[in-house]
Formats: sequence, C-alpha cells, structure tokens
Amino acid sequence: MKTGDTLVFICTYNERGNIGAMLDGLLGLRTRCDVLVVDDNSRDGTLDVLAARAAAEPRVGVVVRPGKLGIGSAHKLGWLHARRMGYGRIVTLDADLSHDPADVQRLLDALDAGVDVALGSRFVAGAKHDYSGLRLAVSQGANMLASSLLRLPIAEHTTSLRAAKLARVPDGLVETIESDGYGFFVTCVVRLARAGLTFTELPIHFRDRHDGVSKISKRQIVFGALNLLRLSVDRRPYVAQVSQSAAPDCRVCGRPYQMREPSGELRCLACFGSLT
Repeated sequence: MKTGDTLVFICTYNERGNIGAMLDGLLGLRTRCDVLVVDDNSRDGTLDVLAARAAAEPRVGVVVRPGKLGIGSAHKLGWLHARRMGYGRIVTLDADLSHDPADVQRLLDALDAGVDVALGSRFVAGAKHDYSGLRLAVSQGANMLASSLLRLPIAEHTTSLRAAKLARVPDGLVETIESDGYGFFVTCVVRLARAGLTFTELPIHFRDRHDGVSKISKRQIVFGALNLLRLSVDRRPYVAQVSQSAAPDCRVCGRPYQMREPSGELRCLACFGSLT
C-alpha cells in the first residue's frame, strides 16, 4: 500500500537480529516513508519478524522470493516497484545496520535541496569506519581504482546507501542492469552519472554489521572487478530501449514484478520465471 511519496528499500537474508531495529529507525524518520523489504527466503526467523511488522504497520511491504536470487536483482525489483507505484523518491540501504537509518533523512534533505542523487559516502571528509586493517585497505583500494578508471565526480562507488528522484532517472536505466549481484551498485551509479544526473555525497559512519555474517563471496568480488573493467572501457551513456512502466503479472508466481529485458523478453524479478 502506497501511503506517501518516498519508498525506502532494503533486502534481507537471515537478518533476524537486525531487521527490527532497522524498521524502527526508518518508520521513525521525520519524513514519512513506506518501506519495501525483499527477503530471499530467510531461514533464521527473519520472515516471522517481517510478517508481524507488515501485519501491524501498513507502511511496511514484504516480498518473499524462493531463494537467494542476488542482491542486485532484489534492488532492481525495488526500483521497479517504486516506479510502477508512482513514488517520487527511492532510498536504498543495507539491512544489517552498517548503515544508520537516521542517515536516510539526511539523503532526503539533500534531494529537497536540489540534487538528483545523494550518496552516503565512506570516503569523503568527515566519514568514519568501524573496521580497519586489510578490510579497510581493500575497500579503499577498490574505490580508488574505480575513481581512477571511471572518472566520475564521486568518491564512493559501491555503497547501497543512496537516494534518487525517480522523475530524473530515465525509465529502465536501473531496472535493466545486467548484474544480479554486487556489481549492480557500481553499474547503477555509473549509469546515473553518465545520464547527466547531479550528485552529492554525504559523510557517514559505516559500522560493522550488528548481527549475522556478510553475504558477499569471493566469486562476487571477481565478477565485480571484471564489471569495473568493462565499464571503464565502454563509456557510452546507456539508453534504455524498452519501457518498464507496465508489464503483465508473472504467470509463474502471479506477482507484478516482471521487467522487460533489452531484447523484449519478460523476466520476473520475484521468482526468475522467464516468459517471452
């Protein structure tokens, strides 16, 4: 149910120890927001928490997918939902409390001040990290490499903490990103920047996850590096050829999350059932 102009999107897999506090923070923001959670069939009780919250709070919506279908595909579903439901703004962030839900309000205030896209950044003046050593070095090195190769007017390329005005984002620009994994985030920010949208970066305190374990794999890191190289070579602005504004409900799961691939093929982001 749409109750306002702003959608906050998060995705979960085994986040029972974090999701309650995250929802409390988002629902308590000064700006009234709806929250959509996509869960990839968690096994730790996350779904029980989400079901109870959605039953008690009409601003919380939950989409349960049959398994781990990728963080990138979950975010594409969130963008597709926001566009088709007519929201004016979308905000995305991690569900594990490494991102402070209070920072969502800062991003929304930045949009109100006039920019098209606001990023929560670990790599601008005033930002803080709870981690150090090799993990910090890898994170900083990856973003420095992205800055060198992509030459975008930003320091933070891989965060999911971002907000955008949907009217400024061309239809299909984000929804048609090829990556279903973590490479989605770099590709998304590249497409937004090359489409001419204006950006601002706000310093954040990036914390270690409150509970549970990280979901990123070595395989995803390799794919991310290859994706970065591809984006650095192909610098053409992406032009979406197929509108995502309407598509029939999926014949497999019955839900309204089918997107049109550039080929025109229909693909359901909720179940990956594919129809032509």
